[in-house]
Amino acid sequence: MKYFLYLCVIFILMACNNIPPNTFKLEGFVENAEDSDKMILYYDILQNNEWHEIADTAKIINGKFQFEGKIDDITAAELVFAGCAVVIDVRLYLEPTTMKLRINKSQPYAYELSGTKVEKENIELRKDLEPNEKIYYDGLERMNDLLKQMRINADNNNISVLDSLMNLFEYPKDHFVIAKSKMNRNYFNFILKHNTYRIAPDLLYLISKSGTFFVDTLQNIYNYLPNRSKTSLMGKRALKQIEYLESNKDAEEVIKEDTLIGSLAPCFTRKDFTGETIRLSDFKNRKFVLLDFWASWCIPCIAKIPEIKDLYNKYSEKGLTIISISLDKDKDSWLNAINKYHLKAWPQILSVEDKNNSVSMTDDISLLYNVGPIPHFILIDKQGKISASWSYLDEEQLNEIDRLLKK
Repeated sequence: MKYFLYLCVIFILMACNNIPPNTFKLEGFVENAEDSDKMILYYDILQNNEWHEIADTAKIINGKFQFEGKIDDITAAELVFAGCAVVIDVRLYLEPTTMKLRINKSQPYAYELSGTKVEKENIELRKDLEPNEKIYYDGLERMNDLLKQMRINADNNNISVLDSLMNLFEYPKDHFVIAKSKMNRNYFNFILKHNTYRIAPDLLYLISKSGTFFVDTLQNIYNYLPNRSKTSLMGKRALKQIEYLESNKDAEEVIKEDTLIGSLAPCFTRKDFTGETIRLSDFKNRKFVLLDFWASWCIPCIAKIPEIKDLYNKYSEKGLTIISISLDKDKDSWLNAINKYHLKAWPQILSVEDKNNSVSMTDDISLLYNVGPIPHFILIDKQGKISASWSYLDEEQLNEIDRLLKK
């Protein structure tokens, strides 16, 4: 009789959960989002010793959305609000069970997730993160609003308004970057304090990807994780990222050294949009070269085009060559932008020439020059050395170019 009652209890619990083993269901309700907007859930799974990224999309209907999938263990996931110029996302920890999520698009960091055991660890983490997360997400929202306005004014060719918006854009962007850096420090301190927590391996993975901590430091933190954490899916993922950093440590150090002011500029060869071969070495001992890193999808880059044209008209006959290097992945979008904005006066090349081949650090010019956010400008002198590296062009930079050319 007791055995029968035990079976009944197990059956009732399984019926309440209502999902097969190794399956999760995430039932969500979102505020301040439009119906028919989409949510995207990204997470990684390990199959046959290989990592695969899952990207699942769900529509918001009457404020609700739902995801289902297969996972074997606690799994870190990114929930993304689709359609934003600057990505708005939150990090969740999924378990193979039914979970309920309540989230506000205007304050995504304050979400409530129920149905998992590990969420109590995440709640503790989010209390530490909250002050910096608020600044981070406020910056994201402000940047999205400004980018929408910039896109409208770019389409209408309102250059003066674009310049004003660009100046406004710098403030939330700077605060956003600072807040993100502080959040990485929060992750680091949280791991040191709670290295036995189940979410600790994922936080180690996040700071490993941030590029702000030495590989040896990351390896030491991993070594002090309990075996349970090391053998978990998130522990294996963290180790893979650390091993990747370790294997590329020498190459990254060489690249960073090469991009120091006064160092020789890394060489590259590319076909431009006309099919002509462009070699950086061809300009050595003849001209200064300004590398202009941009993309057709980059609104701030488009806003800078009139200034690049003025720069070309003023200095091209005084010894300056401009080479625009696009980070576009879609070649047609790149070519359409060249035609639309009349950018045929100087060389236009792609940062990655063949996207179908595997890309190493030396195959991507932006990686070769350690370029982060765009637009970005690098000035190379006649001896082939880097004279300056800027994230914007204003009167100070133009005066520097003028001074170097006269010298």
